[in-house]
Amino acid sequence: MSEASERAVDDDLKLAGFYVGGGLYGIDIMRIKEVIQAAPYRIREVPQAPAIVEGVIQLRGVVIPVVDLRRRFGVAVDPELARLNKLIIVSVSGRIAGLKVDRVLGELRVSASSLRPAPSMLRGGPEYEEDIFSGVTRVGDEMVFVINLDGLLRGARR
Repeated sequence: MSEASERAVDDDLKLAGFYVGGGLYGIDIMRIKEVIQAAPYRIREVPQAPAIVEGVIQLRGVVIPVVDLRRRFGVAVDPELARLNKLIIVSVSGRIAGLKVDRVLGELRVSASSLRPAPSMLRGGPEYEEDIFSGVTRVGDEMVFVINLDGLLRGARR
């Protein structure tokens, strides 16, 4: 492999692409432990949990908080889609969490140089100290919002 093609491979970002509402989002694929169907798991509500935490599930003996990305992004819940929801189980700062999404697209490879900073209006908000989007890129004709998991889940820990 030539030095230029090795650099191009090193420049690639591997993202897991998924949909929430009509938006396409991506997270670093290396942060994912697994993807499961949400329907078989009963999400139990937790009193006084942050608004974006729908509740918890038990997965192979481990209690995992579930963050509903529809709630976090202000997208109306669609009961018709609920049976199709997926949970993306991620590892963040040594903790495990589940991200509830509408549909998982799969692996997206994008050039790191194609990643643009997220517009300031899309970052965090007054209740969150961290940016929840690390950038924006395109895959084909779709815009992909790349999520900063640490920033996103910091709001779930309050």
